Amino acid sequence: MDLINFTAVDAYVYQIILINLVIVVGLLSGLRFVTGVVANVNSAEELAARDNYAFGVAMAAGIVALALMLTGAVSGEVGDTYVSEIVSVLAYGVLGVILIKIGRLAQDKLVLTGIRIQDEIKSGNLAAALVDAGNTLATGLVLRAVMLWVESDTLNGLLVVLAAFVITQLLMALVSKYRLIIYAGRHDGESLQSAFVAGKVALAIRFFGHMIGVALAITAASGVVAYQTENLIVALLAWAGIALLFSVLVSLVASIARNAVLYGVDVVEEVDNQNNIGVAAIEASISISIGLFFVALFA
Repeated sequence: MDLINFTAVDAYVYQIILINLVIVVGLLSGLRFVTGVVANVNSAEELAARDNYAFGVAMAAGIVALALMLTGAVSGEVGDTYVSEIVSVLAYGVLGVILIKIGRLAQDKLVLTGIRIQDEIKSGNLAAALVDAGNTLATGLVLRAVMLWVESDTLNGLLVVLAAFVITQLLMALVSKYRLIIYAGRHDGESLQSAFVAGKVALAIRFFGHMIGVALAITAASGVVAYQTENLIVALLAWAGIALLFSVLVSLVASIARNAVLYGVDVVEEVDNQNNIGVAAIEASISISIGLFFVALFA
C-alpha cells in the first residue's frame, strides 16, 4: 500500500494552501506599514533606532490579531477556482485589517477617553501598549469567531461579519466601561485612564487579561447559536444575547476563582496601589483561563 498517493484533488488543495500562505504573509507584512501610518511614525525608527518596546508590543499584538482573524478567513472548504479563493481570502483579510483598526480606534476614541493611546505608545508607555494589545487581540479573537460562525463566503457573509463586529464592539465597550466604573469607585472618582498614563503596568495587565477573557466568552457563544441564513436577524440577536450572558458569567466566575487563588492577598492594594505585576499577571491568567474553559465547553 502506498503511504503517499496524491490525486488531482490533493494537488489542487495544496496549491490553494500555498496561495493562502502567500496572501497571509503579504497581509502580515503590510500590517507593519499600516501600524506606522495609524501611529504616524516610522516603524523601523521606532523599533530599531529608538528601541521603543511599547511600540513593538502593540505591533506584535496587531500581528497576532491579524493572524487569528486570517485563520477564520482561510478555514473551511476551498474555493472552486483559484480566482474565487484568492478573492474570498483577500476580501476577508482586507476587511479584517480594517476592522481591527476600527476596533482599536473605537476603544481609544469612544471608550478610553482622556488618554491618547497612540501618543502614549509613541512615548514608550508600556501600560498603554498593553491596553492597546488587549483591545487588539480581543478584536482579533472575536473576528475569528465570527468568520468561522458565518458559513458563507458571499457578500451576505461579509455583511453578517460587519453586523456581528459592531455588536461585539458594543459588548467590549460595555466591559471596558464597567472596568472604568469599578476603578473610579475604588479610588474616589479617579480615572483608570490616568493610571495608564502614569504607566501603571499592573493595572494594564489586569485590563489585558479581562479583555481577552471576555473575547473568549464571545467566541464560546458562537458554538451555542447556529448560523441560519433564513433567520439572520434572529440568529444575530440570539448570538449577541448569549455573548453578553457569557461575558457576565466569565467575569463572575473569574472573580470567584481569583478570591480562591489569591486568598489572603489584598488584590486592590497590591495591583492598584503598589503596581504589583505578579499579582496582576495571576489575575489576568485567571480571566483568560475561565474564558478558555468556556470555549472548551461550548465552542
